[in-house]
Amino acid sequence: MVTFNHLSTDQVQGIIHALELFSFLEEGEAEEIAGDFLNILGFDTGEFLIQEGGADRSLFVLLHGYASVVKEGAGIPMAQLEPGDFFGEVAFLTGRKRITNVIVHPPSMTSPPRSRFYLDETIRTTILSKQKKTAIVLRLSHEILPTLGPSLRIRFKNMMIDRLSLRVEQMSVKVEALMGESPELEIDPELEALIQQGGDSLTAIEKGCDAIVEHLIEFIERLNQQLSEAF
Repeated sequence: MVTFNHLSTDQVQGIIHALELFSFLEEGEAEEIAGDFLNILGFDTGEFLIQEGGADRSLFVLLHGYASVVKEGAGIPMAQLEPGDFFGEVAFLTGRKRITNVIVHPPSMTSPPRSRFYLDETIRTTILSKQKKTAIVLRLSHEILPTLGPSLRIRFKNMMIDRLSLRVEQMSVKVEALMGESPELEIDPELEALIQQGGDSLTAIEKGCDAIVEHLIEFIERLNQQLSEAF
């Protein structure tokens, strides 16, 4: 792994603006993300981006290259990641240990690309001008969350909720295809009451966001266990 420190602030902000993950940002807010808590990293084929059981809590976005999500003991990858995909959100949001491995692999292992994200050629060339790497990754430290304003932090978490919900749908389809049935996401009464209660204060709204995140992640862990058993 290498850290690319030769990018300008404008170039880093350009990367942020190009990512759908950060589409919730309003004008000027990319500056709050493109600070000391964000790094652009390079990896070679076979290197671990995330290791199962690890305590690192960063959120990652794959900018260039490909990677596989692999569960210890599983015979085949559980998922393949392409440019624009993000991963590591469970530890980033909750502090839990990593539940899978993510490993860089060459493009030849993938099916035809489904991603519409392409890192700007000028920026990609600038990044790789110092050292050639198979994959380029954006890493965002979990330590950024307390530094963000409440409104921005809530919008960040709401975006993560949308993505986690989509991941639940995708994983449920895969579990059903492999096992013939898929568990349904049930909302427990306490969480349902909290959602309906809402709140006018940002503190109450964020509390609701955190409860939803925990509920979705617990369900994703159940689906992960089922997929690892199927594989």
